[in-house]
Amino acid sequence: MSQPPIDLLPESIRARSLAAVVAGRYIAALLIASVLLLVPATHSRLQLESARDRMRAAEEQADLVLTAEAKASQLRDELRETRVFIDRYQHLAMPIPMSRLIATITNELPPSVTLDRIDLNAAGRNAQGAVRRRGLSDGAESPQRILIGELSGFAASDRDVADLVARLESLGLCREVRLNFSRTRNIRGRSAREFRVSFRIDLDKAYEVVDREPARASMSKTRHVQ
Repeated sequence: MSQPPIDLLPESIRARSLAAVVAGRYIAALLIASVLLLVPATHSRLQLESARDRMRAAEEQADLVLTAEAKASQLRDELRETRVFIDRYQHLAMPIPMSRLIATITNELPPSVTLDRIDLNAAGRNAQGAVRRRGLSDGAESPQRILIGELSGFAASDRDVADLVARLESLGLCREVRLNFSRTRNIRGRSAREFRVSFRIDLDKAYEVVDREPARASMSKTRHVQ
């Protein structure tokens, strides 16, 4: 017959051993639980940092968008002001260079005609046809802009004066060309016709400045663009 094993350890040592084993099991369980908790916590922390990075990038993009919108709004305001200025300038500025207009008129003079005076005055004409000087306020309605011109001078005969009137009318530039008067004057012992011709030019129309043929390249001509 076999004899069962005899445990000769004292009870106190056996109790301590059992306590150590139990403590080890608890420690192992705690370590396993800590690892199981640490992995999701680390993953959540990484996700949080990634979300924060994405949020910062989104905030930077949003700041760029807001800055671009503010710049676009500023540019729209500047463009609106520029358009208002251009419209105002086009409303007030002369559509015809005065030097070219005078050159066009002088180029149409008959050989015997000599101008003594050229008067050009801008004015406005309201709906009733009344003419007033430019710059005076006559209500909210914008009047039609016109240029009133007067030519004073001398010619050899009434035929030359009539020729001048016909030439101004044929330009397609001057309207309402009128001979105000024509009278005989003695100029240096010679008889001549003193005259004054008036005309009007519509400043609300578009005009084009073109050069004459090469034979008279130094001269210029202004014509109305339909």
